[in-house]
Amino acid sequence: MNQRRTAEQVRSPAPDSAQTSFTVSEVRSGRPAPGKGKDLLRRIFRSRHIYLMLLPVIIFYIVYCYVPMYGIIIAWKEWRPKYGIWGSPWVGWENFETLFSQQLLPRAIKNTVVISLLKLCICFPLPILVALLINELTNRRFKKIIQTFMYLPNFISWVILGGIVKMLLSMDDGLINNIIAACGGERISFLTDPNAFYFILILSEIWKGTGWGTIIYTASIAGIDPTLYEAAKIDGCSRGGLIFRITLPMIMPVVTVMFIMQLSNIMNAGFDSVYNLYNKNVYDTADILDTYIYRLFTESSGGNGYALSTAVGFFKSAINFCFLIAGNIITKKINGYSMFTID
Repeated sequence: MNQRRTAEQVRSPAPDSAQTSFTVSEVRSGRPAPGKGKDLLRRIFRSRHIYLMLLPVIIFYIVYCYVPMYGIIIAWKEWRPKYGIWGSPWVGWENFETLFSQQLLPRAIKNTVVISLLKLCICFPLPILVALLINELTNRRFKKIIQTFMYLPNFISWVILGGIVKMLLSMDDGLINNIIAACGGERISFLTDPNAFYFILILSEIWKGTGWGTIIYTASIAGIDPTLYEAAKIDGCSRGGLIFRITLPMIMPVVTVMFIMQLSNIMNAGFDSVYNLYNKNVYDTADILDTYIYRLFTESSGGNGYALSTAVGFFKSAINFCFLIAGNIITKKINGYSMFTID
């Protein structure tokens, strides 16, 4: 048996050393290794079914995200419908000067940042916590029922959900005010109180999005090797220790990516939720950049609303890009990995 193994070892080449030396020479020369392109094409052809599944997503983003990007030049033009985008005259930075001279823009920026920070501090950690709690359930049937009921609000549009919230908080015949009146209190106009808008909005976001947000973290937890838990239990680790010493560290790369993506949307406070819950009485705390752009577009005369709204959109994208890069750098320094360095 030993002689047979020795003979096989002699006949077999040493791929590791050859591959290592070739990689070193490739790095020193700065040229790609011969056959690398062929190997890549061969791997793509071998996994062609997966790439075909990816193709509709790529086409979607190209058609609806990348192709329309040329329209951003409207921000530097006086857009006239009869001339189109390319034929409209250039005005330089005049639209931005007009935009930043608006008195309502600072209020919209402040409300956007406040609402985004509230979502980041409250709505972002909740799906992680819920996923950890669901993972502790041992009854699979009960676990599936809980997950189903938590996912359902996500399939309700904000138009319907906003109507439900308004009916519940209505001053005349709302359920909440009816309970308050039955207890001897006075009816409260929740929907017209600027100080109550943040509370109503965050609760609505939690109700609609928390269950759906747990899907990613639940899938990450399901991918953890069960032997890690078994070894920790043998060593006497408690259930809390399993969460903080195994589960959280193992899903931290996913949490990091989701945090960076949330941070890069700091100037997107959510048009659908705010538009379906706010009114003129709560503009001081509810009017965000998206709703301000919408009113700027619909209430402006002529075609100038296109240019101004495009300028605001470009301003938002620039700020979000800066937050994306900053968040990626900060998480890289803290955790040792970031959105663009996870293998």
